Amino acid sequence: MKINKNFLTIDEINSVLPEKLKYFREQSGLSLREAADKIGKSPSQISFWERGVNPPTCIDLFKLCLIYDISLPDLFSEIDNDIKPNRQELELIKKYRKADPEVKTTIQRILEYTKERK
Repeated sequence: MKINKNFLTIDEINSVLPEKLKYFREQSGLSLREAADKIGKSPSQISFWERGVNPPTCIDLFKLCLIYDISLPDLFSEIDNDIKPNRQELELIKKYRKADPEVKTTIQRILEYTKERK
């Protein structure tokens, strides 16, 4: 679902948030159990959020952002854009998210340097 406005209504958030929570959990390479263990919830609670049975609290959203290595606005930005990563790109994303902070910093510097050189 693409929503082209600055503010979302509660109904719009409730219609897209479950899909996004599942998407980012899968992109982070975590199972329901692993995600639940990291934030102190049960796997069924995570499943409820991802199926839209009930929404997570704000605190739980912040915890999910931390373990999925995303920002809060990422949860409310469009997922279904026209450019989708291929399997190899998804694997690189997973490896990046699991990398230690020094490796991430090095990668970010390389990308910045490459961008400046263009």
